[in-house]
Amino acid sequence: MAAVIGFRHGMVANPDGVIYARLPGFPLSADGLHEAERLGAMLADARVTAVYASPLERAVQTAEALAAPHGLDVVPDDRLLEWSFWEDPLPTVGDRVLAWAAEAARAHDGIVFGVSHEAPLAAAYVAGRGADFSAFRSVHVPLLGSIRLAPGPPEIVDPLALVRC
Repeated sequence: MAAVIGFRHGMVANPDGVIYARLPGFPLSADGLHEAERLGAMLADARVTAVYASPLERAVQTAEALAAPHGLDVVPDDRLLEWSFWEDPLPTVGDRVLAWAAEAARAHDGIVFGVSHEAPLAAAYVAGRGADFSAFRSVHVPLLGSIRLAPGPPEIVDPLALVRC
């Protein structure tokens, strides 16, 4: 059974300050891509066996940077998609991310990465810890930050600790 780590994507190119949520056309900025590639290189010695991503471009680019040192392809999964606050209740978002993590943990050995977005990762953190969703706004997942989703309960982790395992 794998350890499953959820990552938030890197810095997005958004010069107009648009609230882009699920809108297409928001890739990583040049700095965001460089930082994701740097993190991927730093995690090259981790025993990563699979990398998944939200289908949004910024998540796929981040996942590709994390997968490249391991020679892995990125598997898109809609369960890692950004929160659609107008149609997705937060508990449902958290549950879909946790369901993905449980499935990924059963399907692989080693370490599995999943690249998503701040709101779904924070929702999974709250749901997986059995907390009240009033705590949602207090959970901050920084750009390229990570949460161990499985085995649970979810925990905010330093991704570089994976190399020392």
